[in-house]
Amino acid sequence: MSQDCSIIEDLIPLYKKQVLQAPTIDFIEQHLANCPQCQQLVHSQRIQNEYLPMKRTLSFFHIIFIVLSFMFAINSSLLGNQKGFVISYALFGCLSYLFYKNVWIVFIISSVPVFVWAIINNLNNGLYTTSYSLTELGALVIGASYIALLHTIFALLGAALAILLRRIFK
Repeated sequence: MSQDCSIIEDLIPLYKKQVLQAPTIDFIEQHLANCPQCQQLVHSQRIQNEYLPMKRTLSFFHIIFIVLSFMFAINSSLLGNQKGFVISYALFGCLSYLFYKNVWIVFIISSVPVFVWAIINNLNNGLYTTSYSLTELGALVIGASYIALLHTIFALLGAALAILLRRIFK
């Protein structure tokens, strides 16, 4: 068994989960084309937790980032400093995209915490709900959706900036 075979053996689980970068995949596939022993390893090795791709598992840092985004949603307000709000949420969207490299995740973590916060914050507010009727609760949901949409628009603008920066600096 050569040194390359040892490296390939270590990389096979990541190769099967498709979480490797293109140069590493090329290295593995070039080696597999010429090594029957490693080909057999690829076909015989089972992936641990096949039903749970590595890309989708939550790490400690992801959880911390999501908690911070929820705290950010609570502490930011469109009613306060409007320039600061726009800049901070655009920066938040930019950093979120650079961290996750997925626009849908930016959308979710910029809208869901704000939506939940708006519902909780206004549920006991006498200006919005007095009798908890279906009409008042509907208006509360629509208002929370509007607030979440405003936050999300600026976060997505920041994500667009991050995408542009990644393409420029590639």
